[in-house]
Amino acid sequence: MSFIKKPTTVLIRLMMLAMLFGVAHTGYGREGKADKRNKTVSMVEETNDFREQSGNDVKYDVNASTQQNKQAAQQKGKPTVARGKVVDQEGLPLTGASVRVKGTALGATTNVDGEFTIKLPTPPNGKDNVLVITFIGMEKKEVRCRDSRPMHIVMDADAVLMEEVAIVENGYNSLPRKDMVGAFTTIKAEDILMPAYSSIDQMLQGKVSGMVVVNSSARVGASPKITIRGTSTILGNTSPLWVVDGIIQEDPISIDVSSSMTTDMKELIGNQVAWLNPQDIETITVLKDASATAIYGSKASNGVIVITTKRGSAERTSIRYTNNFSVRMRPTYDNFDFMNSRERIQFSKEAYDAGVRYSDEPLPQKYTYEGLMAMFNNRMITEEEFAYQMQRLETVNTNWFDILTRNSLSHSHTVSVSGGTKKFTYNASLGYQGNKGTEIGNDNNMFSSRLAINAQLTRRLSVSLNLNGTMRDAKGYGAGVSPYSYAMNTSRSVPCYEEDGSLAYYQNYYTYRFNAIDGAYNKYGYNILNEMANSGSKNKSTSFNASLNISYKILDWLTYQAVGGIARSGNDSEAYAGERSSYIERHYRGYAYGSEESGSAKFKAAMLPFGGQLTTNNSMMTSMNMQHKLMFSKTFNEAHRVNAMVGMEMRSSKTNSVGNTVWGYVPERGEILVSPTRPEDLVPMGMEQEVGWGALDQLYQGGWKKTSATTNYMSFFATLAYSMKDRYVLNFNVRSDASNRFGQDVNKQFDPTYSMGFSWRMAEEKFIKDNLPWVNQLNLRGTYGIQGNVVTSLSPDLIAYYQGILNGYGQYTLGISSLPNRNLKWERTRTWNLGLDMQLFRAVTMNVEYYGRRSNAIIRQDIATEYGFASMPLNGGIIYNHGLEVQMNFTPFRSKDLVWTVGLNASKNWNKTETDDRTARADELTHSDFLAGNSSRPLKKGYSLYSFWSYSFAGLNPENGYPMFNYLDTDGPGNASVDPTTFLVYSGESEPYFTGGFNTRLRWKDFTIGADFALLLGSKKRLPNPYGTFTNGKMPSPLSNISKMLNNRWKKPGDEATTFIPALYTSIVDLWHVDLPNGLNDTLYNMWGMSDAMVVSGSFLRCTQLQLSYNLPQSICAKFHATSLSINASTNNLFVIASGRWNGYDPELGNSTQPRIFSFGLSVGF
Repeated sequence: MSFIKKPTTVLIRLMMLAMLFGVAHTGYGREGKADKRNKTVSMVEETNDFREQSGNDVKYDVNASTQQNKQAAQQKGKPTVARGKVVDQEGLPLTGASVRVKGTALGATTNVDGEFTIKLPTPPNGKDNVLVITFIGMEKKEVRCRDSRPMHIVMDADAVLMEEVAIVENGYNSLPRKDMVGAFTTIKAEDILMPAYSSIDQMLQGKVSGMVVVNSSARVGASPKITIRGTSTILGNTSPLWVVDGIIQEDPISIDVSSSMTTDMKELIGNQVAWLNPQDIETITVLKDASATAIYGSKASNGVIVITTKRGSAERTSIRYTNNFSVRMRPTYDNFDFMNSRERIQFSKEAYDAGVRYSDEPLPQKYTYEGLMAMFNNRMITEEEFAYQMQRLETVNTNWFDILTRNSLSHSHTVSVSGGTKKFTYNASLGYQGNKGTEIGNDNNMFSSRLAINAQLTRRLSVSLNLNGTMRDAKGYGAGVSPYSYAMNTSRSVPCYEEDGSLAYYQNYYTYRFNAIDGAYNKYGYNILNEMANSGSKNKSTSFNASLNISYKILDWLTYQAVGGIARSGNDSEAYAGERSSYIERHYRGYAYGSEESGSAKFKAAMLPFGGQLTTNNSMMTSMNMQHKLMFSKTFNEAHRVNAMVGMEMRSSKTNSVGNTVWGYVPERGEILVSPTRPEDLVPMGMEQEVGWGALDQLYQGGWKKTSATTNYMSFFATLAYSMKDRYVLNFNVRSDASNRFGQDVNKQFDPTYSMGFSWRMAEEKFIKDNLPWVNQLNLRGTYGIQGNVVTSLSPDLIAYYQGILNGYGQYTLGISSLPNRNLKWERTRTWNLGLDMQLFRAVTMNVEYYGRRSNAIIRQDIATEYGFASMPLNGGIIYNHGLEVQMNFTPFRSKDLVWTVGLNASKNWNKTETDDRTARADELTHSDFLAGNSSRPLKKGYSLYSFWSYSFAGLNPENGYPMFNYLDTDGPGNASVDPTTFLVYSGESEPYFTGGFNTRLRWKDFTIGADFALLLGSKKRLPNPYGTFTNGKMPSPLSNISKMLNNRWKKPGDEATTFIPALYTSIVDLWHVDLPNGLNDTLYNMWGMSDAMVVSGSFLRCTQLQLSYNLPQSICAKFHATSLSINASTNNLFVIASGRWNGYDPELGNSTQPRIFSFGLSVGF
């Protein structure tokens, strides 16, 4: 069907069609390819349709495969019909490509299979007809029609055009990239997906310049630490702000981790986007400078990560199923330098024979060399029994990693459905992730569901709705139980099982509160498997998020938009220790379970003769967000383009939490509670002591706690993006936030933040085009602005709390946790940024950023003592960050069947504080703060917040092999006012200041191989101290694992020339303390462990992923009615290159390793 319209009418209709719905396509090929082309179409302002400048009507085919141009003429020897197929570089059909006969108004658009048919006119002067093919984001191509054979036309991507027309989502607004001047990086989720991980934050390491991602745990579900352009707050949250589909994600619910029972519960909660299935993500945009982040006001100082999820497309319904199976490899002792059982026994023999003293008298027991010696010396066993048991200890070589860890299998499954019409699109998904960690008992499961609907209700009114629901279930361990740490720290000469196969319970000393007769020599039996079976922790969380976006086009250039969102998340956490656990025996019973008869002295002194302890925490958070925006977008005289927005936002979040502890809990008998010993029946042994409420004492000392917190924000904001001739761009953003966190002084409630920026697109200038044609893109940018930050843990109000009844007075008593401060105001960061974007030879793209940041942070400072507090949080801490970022992408080789792409990014950040610590009187800094590093306090002006210092190692004493140190000489007694840095030496920063990434993809036909690397440089860390368990130089527990480093210790004079490891301490004189110049003291072996001799580079290069994928040809997929099928195999953490002194430890984690992961998956579309 052919029809003729005026050019203006056709152009308007085509632009409306592109902007509102995109061009329909089939969804053939890999998931997301066709969707991305449709989105690109909607971004372009200039269309490549069939126009004639002469004023004649435009004539074109709507369906080229069935329509013929009736004006074409025959010519002998020349083709009369042109047929063919238009595809991209990966062989995927391009739907909606324009095919035009050059010099005429005749043309067609490709159908859903990328195919076209055109009846050709008679060419002038006997020449060949020429077809001109254009498609948004592709370079224009001209093809001669020499014969009637079907043509196969491959289009090349136009990287410059794609870059310019790409729409950037900043959460509040969508603008063409060429109209934004801020520093930001947008990456496609499909380019960084790592199927082995369950959360998107774990996949970002090494992917974005300026963003440092550091993992802190190898457990599944653990969240990494993310920092963007350095740290700008001391007491506040340093994590970036997460935004999903325009809705700010509140910080995760916190729980009280003051008790050892709850330490593992915190690991199970996850971060702000732990609920989001990575398969549902379309793009991730990282906003860095003030121009990019100022629109977020009070929470923008740490950077913003904006996530846009997948949407439906106006095409036929498509169904996709994606799965992945991953195996995490358990650690082995081959990776570390720990002694085996024979070496450990030999070390104990040498220490015993040399007269090394022990911290505690070894218990007579058959599980250690020292215990056997005690049994033999006390004539508890014969010489033959001693020899037999000794041989068993030397050969048992217990593999704790085999017993406590596993090669774990995890799997994930996602089913998604998308489709719609020109006026209604949808995208729905269901997902399941079953993740098992390498530690037995570390499990994490998640169900997720999502529905996204977009509807064009009228020509002017559109609505979009997003619904997300998630359920997570995580399991961990009870108090003091960590299988990985136990395997690392327990001697391999200690058996796990008796010879008959039963559990071996080795003994330790402990003190029970109501047993003064045994005192510190009470004994309990311990086996890690018993603890794992009789204690544990788990967390069940639910999350529901809903957002509604209503957009009404008042005029063609004026749109009103209302966005509303609500999120409700809950956590039910619990940790328990059963009656058979050693935790209950040591804290509440005083004897082994079942070993005492009712009525015995120990039974009467037990607070919990039966049952254990259960600690629960139930939290619920509800957050609401409402935005009203008026958006202006208009082009004047084809030279001036203005995009502006004004709006207001209201946010509120409320958290309620109840923590509770009960005693007498018996999970294995129907989860019942049995009564503890009543206070009047509790009879202490060998002592007269007030028993109080017995086991219930802690109930009234924080065992039950209810908290609630409400945070409200109101904000007003405006943005302006002005472009002149597509060359000169000006951006301006302003926002004012008000929060109840600053409620006393009205002037301090509001925090105005603003930014301004300018860019010059030099490549559009005539002198560049004429003289430097190989420069395809050259853009200079500059921005300046102020970002804000609110420390949500602080309040300007007087905060008091009831402490209960004051003994002796019979009256309620109040405590004060926070003094009022009507002048407390927002933390503010002033930021400037200079940027350069370029593309050369249409093959190499580069982005360079140089920035500076000055933050006025809140720090604790001294106040007058009459206030009742020695210090309080006040504004005034100054922190500087400045850095350089580089990002580069290029394609070294490209052909029809072979494409090789490379991506690089690198950044360096310099961080320093311009404020000395200001709590000298209240909480004076000591050498311990400088040795350990303390990022919550500015240790020394001019140094990074992550700086730390060390003792200066001067070698080993040639006479006895003991360590010596520099700068410790003092004249007379020490002086507390001495600066610790005068006798310590600067060691560096504990956090990396340089981060980089390298990724490469090589595609050959339907095969693609890719590799990703992450590089973190600049950090310094301490190696684990092999003498760390030696108290005051005395031998540690015989049960402790010991590093092979000690086999290379000083043993005789002259060894100091070949080793830096001190000798064992054999003197009969107690090794207590070494006096320091500041009047304090330390011990020799601790000083050696905290010296510069044990400082090592924490830099590393990690191969984060190596992946191979294969796309099945479409002809094969069609045989089982599929549109596409791809299979992939990958490995994560393939290798790490770091200092050899780590001896198997991962420098990123410090005291453990990241597991190697092997994955296999497939994705099939219908």
